[in-house]
Amino acid sequence: MAGLLSAVVAQYHEIMAHWGNRDNPSRQPSYRSAHRARSHESAHAEQAAPPEPPRIDHPLVPAGPASIVRQPEELRRLLKQLRDAGQFAYDSEFIGELTYIPKLCLVQVASAQQIALIDPLAGLDMRPFWELITDPAVEKVVHAGLQDLEPVVRELNRAPANVFDTQIAAAFVALPFPLSLSKLVAELTGARLGKGLTFTHWDQRPLSAMQLRYAVDDVRYLLLARQRIGQRLSESGRTDWANEECAAQCDPQLYRFDPAQQYLRVRGASGLSPRNLAILRELTIWRDAAARLTNVPPRAFLKDEVLLDLARNPIKSIDRLHRVKGLPRPVEAEYGGQIVEMTSRALALNESQLPAIRETEPSPPEKFRVDALWAVAQSLCAGQSIDVAVATNRQEIGEFYQRLGGSAEVAVPHRLLSGWRKAALGDALAAMIRGEAGIELSWVDSTLRAGVRRG
Repeated sequence: MAGLLSAVVAQYHEIMAHWGNRDNPSRQPSYRSAHRARSHESAHAEQAAPPEPPRIDHPLVPAGPASIVRQPEELRRLLKQLRDAGQFAYDSEFIGELTYIPKLCLVQVASAQQIALIDPLAGLDMRPFWELITDPAVEKVVHAGLQDLEPVVRELNRAPANVFDTQIAAAFVALPFPLSLSKLVAELTGARLGKGLTFTHWDQRPLSAMQLRYAVDDVRYLLLARQRIGQRLSESGRTDWANEECAAQCDPQLYRFDPAQQYLRVRGASGLSPRNLAILRELTIWRDAAARLTNVPPRAFLKDEVLLDLARNPIKSIDRLHRVKGLPRPVEAEYGGQIVEMTSRALALNESQLPAIRETEPSPPEKFRVDALWAVAQSLCAGQSIDVAVATNRQEIGEFYQRLGGSAEVAVPHRLLSGWRKAALGDALAAMIRGEAGIELSWVDSTLRAGVRRG
């Protein structure tokens, strides 16, 4: 299996090298997000922002307006201040539907002393900022920070460090996952944030007063929210578990295209045969390479549904591509030969080179048992004030049950039997399946409590 994965990765780099030497037509999408446009118009309807709600007076909530950082010297001074503070919150605004690499338009930072808005479109070198994100001596506080961390890996090929994600950590203190920033801040601090403007034209200047308000709101209360989550984690003894899950978001592999796995993210892939899965794998690798070279998002270049159709019904000659529903005619004209080439390559693979299919569909009794085990997992998590969505999902519980097989040993390593999930969930579920333990539930002070009864 390791040899096959190495071959797939090598093939991806071969495709990139081969097509990178060809003429690169700049195929830009013929659309802009209508939703983004409407949101942008709303933000600019009035240049004056509406009255601000009262701010919370707290040492961790910076007062005053945000400074705008556009000059290199201003950025150097700000980074030194953030490093000296030892902790800061940050967020970023992107436009992601137009280019292969999302366009970074704004970075917001807040320490206990100040709020600043960094303007990458002013020509600033952002590498020093990304390097700060990799400094383990400085804590970075984010909310749902996957997109905010991705540029660190892409620009530096290094892992972010010492990142506390309030959305993740809140799931360990009896709050739902995922929870929006506005609801989190309201619950933990009492502050009411302004109107959300995630979809607006962050690349246009000047930014409106409403856009600036939204950008500042994204970080102003994060340090206070982090402190209050930290207090609850300490009281419940869940600090280490939350930190472990936050640290997992810093794994560089989360932010890289994996040619050996990406095709499995295409909806409907699980229903394909090994041969058709191989076609889907080849076409997914090709799509990423072509989208990268033409600078558009892969799913904007070619939708998943079209990839799935091409995999399910292999096209062996260019003259049959016009029958594929949803295949853009420019893609057919420019890349039809490559689609047929990738399909033919997959059809020529030996059986040993085909992807392994997932476990077969469970029988009705097995499905019922998995449903029951999923209910137990939900109860165990809720009984420990953890939202089950941060821990696992029903599909993973089904895989866990199949791998455990009711025996005393687990032949294949599983995520539920490592790290904090093992302590919170995996050990108890495994013991239950083996008949060595039961679950005790109680309702105390309007809260579900769960415990494991051995023997």
